[in-house]
Amino acid sequence: MTRWNVLHKMLYVLTAILIALFVYGITRGLSLRELAGWAWSGVRTAKNIAIVMLLVGALTALWRSCGTISYIVDLASGALSPGLFLPAAFLLNSAISVLTGTSIGTAATMGVICMNVGMSLGINPAICGGAILSGAYYGDRCSPVSTSALLVAQVTKTNLYDNIRGMIRTGWIPTVLALAIYGTLGFLMNGGSADSGTAEILKSGTAEAFSAKWYLALPAISILVLAIFRVDVKINMLISIAISASLFLCGGDAGNMSMLGHSFVELGKITFLGMLGMMKLILVVLISLTFAGLFRGLGILTRIHQLISKISGRISPFGCTTLTAIFTSAVACNQTLAIVLTNEICEGVMPNEKQRAIAIENTAVIIAPLVPWTVASLVPLGTIGAPTSSILFAFFLILTPVIQMAAGLKSRHLLPG
Repeated sequence: MTRWNVLHKMLYVLTAILIALFVYGITRGLSLRELAGWAWSGVRTAKNIAIVMLLVGALTALWRSCGTISYIVDLASGALSPGLFLPAAFLLNSAISVLTGTSIGTAATMGVICMNVGMSLGINPAICGGAILSGAYYGDRCSPVSTSALLVAQVTKTNLYDNIRGMIRTGWIPTVLALAIYGTLGFLMNGGSADSGTAEILKSGTAEAFSAKWYLALPAISILVLAIFRVDVKINMLISIAISASLFLCGGDAGNMSMLGHSFVELGKITFLGMLGMMKLILVVLISLTFAGLFRGLGILTRIHQLISKISGRISPFGCTTLTAIFTSAVACNQTLAIVLTNEICEGVMPNEKQRAIAIENTAVIIAPLVPWTVASLVPLGTIGAPTSSILFAFFLILTPVIQMAAGLKSRHLLPG
């Protein structure tokens, strides 16, 4: 099942739910004007998200066409060796997801390579899939070009770069522990029965069309450097797009300034198709955001708010956010709606926007792929051909909320009185 087929079906489901909410509102005597107003109240902040997602579509399409992704994947896949395969697979997929901001794109590139190499090395496919899934979603919570991170910043009204710093601060312990676990498992499995040359043989054809030219990495380097200097994410991506377009027009050869490699028509077509490819995802986000306004207006979340408020007296606010994220991920079946609903439900329990943004990043964003029937789980695992049981070995995704919940309980117990 491809990403686009899943999104297509998800659009049908979300549209059906949206219609059902309107019908429910009308049966309660509400006017279409009122219902539309509530729906719009959830969507009106989405302009910035839609623009960034269109830019992400153009960016990834140009990175693929000019050779940036192939170059980075080819360069990184040289680190795949039997003894250190599992921690290397986690790190390499994490690096690609931070650079590209897309878990699906990571799974379709580095994830596929790692899965093929892992199978040839005799690595357990479930464990291999877990390492890849962990890495693929690493950038979802801390990449400056992640649409999930941007959505969290938008709905919580926080600064993206401040949130990223919080992700780094709260993510380093789960990262180290995940690496230790993958390293131990790799040592115990002893790399299977294949020899150390297998990875090199398999990765040799990854980027045959592109020579090892360092400047193919410039679009990715610019993203990271400008992010460090907190350049606005849209400007950051536009600069990377411009560099990618120049490389594409030069045919992947920076010395060919006659721009005979590819025509401007091809460039425009690739850019347009990349942006067009994001439209279904944008529609999923927009429809999901209408639910926030409708749920609030129709009072659907009132009882859940009351229940969460009662629970918050017994466990930490982060614990409440974690339980809410599990519930919303399981019910919504997609990461976007889980983020929106978790923010809505937990607003009263965790009124501080910055704390709530970090809590959502450490719960809804990474718990969604741990639910077997969500889009966030089905698509990447289906792309790399890994079994559903891989979820059990996605240690970074599991450890992050567990460690944060433990830290919350500890700080709660240390409070005076």
